[in-house]
Amino acid sequence: MSSTIKHQSSQLNAGGPELRGSNITLERIMAKTDTSTRQTKIICTLGPACWAVEQLEDLIDAGMSVARFNFSHGDHEGHKACLDRLRQAATNKNKGVAVLL
Repeated sequence: MSSTIKHQSSQLNAGGPELRGSNITLERIMAKTDTSTRQTKIICTLGPACWAVEQLEDLIDAGMSVARFNFSHGDHEGHKACLDRLRQAATNKNKGVAVLL
């Protein structure tokens, strides 16, 4: 065996390289985080099961950042009423919610 291979082999046996994610601990997972700086978006398609203001507020609390309206179902008046309820829920929660039409 060449000296280079022996040297690399001895480095791996002496604890090995750090694996991706090996710095993840339960404490880091459970720690409070500042979610205001997150870039991730949660898109929710709204349907009849979540058209009430209270249900929309629950979705906002759960992290919804984009409300998607499916115009394949329903009529424009119904979607306008839901949009008004969504705006009310966002105002109640003092959060911005994008709308995807």
